[in-house]
Amino acid sequence: MSLPSGCGVCGKKDGVLRCSGCRVMMYCGVEHQTADRQEHKSACSAIRRCRVAMEKEEHALRAHPGDIFTHGVGNFWKILETRPYMGVRAALPRTMSLARNVESLQAQLGILMEDLRLCRGDNMGSRDVIPGLMIRLQQDQECYDFLKWWATTGRDDNYDWGNSTLPYLDIKNANPLESVDMCCDRMIDLSHMIKVLQVLFKNMGSPDGSTARMLGLGLKPSTVAKNPNIANCGDGRLEIVKLKAQICTLYEAVHKLNPHFWPALVNPGEHLEAKPVMFSIGSVEQMQLTLNLTYEAWHEAPGAIAVIQMAIEGNL
Repeated sequence: MSLPSGCGVCGKKDGVLRCSGCRVMMYCGVEHQTADRQEHKSACSAIRRCRVAMEKEEHALRAHPGDIFTHGVGNFWKILETRPYMGVRAALPRTMSLARNVESLQAQLGILMEDLRLCRGDNMGSRDVIPGLMIRLQQDQECYDFLKWWATTGRDDNYDWGNSTLPYLDIKNANPLESVDMCCDRMIDLSHMIKVLQVLFKNMGSPDGSTARMLGLGLKPSTVAKNPNIANCGDGRLEIVKLKAQICTLYEAVHKLNPHFWPALVNPGEHLEAKPVMFSIGSVEQMQLTLNLTYEAWHEAPGAIAVIQMAIEGNL
């Protein structure tokens, strides 16, 4: 089920205003804001408290000698004074998720991408959350480019994370039908591997979604459809063969890395409530963390989990 956008009551998108408390919920007027107040109050208050805390820390950091927001960009985590600020920044997107609408996803994505601009090495784990937000916002090409950068340049031992003049997250319009071998290494984050698979489930053919329909997925148009490698692919049959091969390869790679994941995706149960703080590769705890990072994107893509059930049964 897709998330709503626009007015939190009627869905109107034109002429709406943001809630002054959380700044992510939208309303077409005072009448609907008042009507939704009881439902929205808890999330609104939590988001507002978190935003105020972040703004307080930012004010203190900007007053610190040395103009950190100019000279420290890219290397914030190495500057000890920035860590309280980065900590509350990390908390804000998590709290924003209490407001379940498209505008909240957009705001979360903006904050997390700014986190990476401030701290290229990503000590806060923003890169694990960003791809899921992109997928849920139908930014599938952007997601694939992001994942590919972390699977290639982001794993280069010679990349100088302290040199902010080096290209960063600069891959654009990568071909999602290329080999997925780069994503099947045990050193690749499990959630990134799964998010590449989620991208492949989305609209991979013409703008009308022909390939997605061939897989039985009722999906919205995806930015992947504009990729020249996809849009200019004249043989739809070849495309679907490649797509299924990619999906099967990644499915098997995920199963090998963590055999608990696919059964839990189909029947998550209490795993969605688990909040482990440590894990080992292949463990139930790794599955639980990854499931919580990826489940909503699966859930919002009609038919995607059913396709995984087919794969489990050997019918894909």
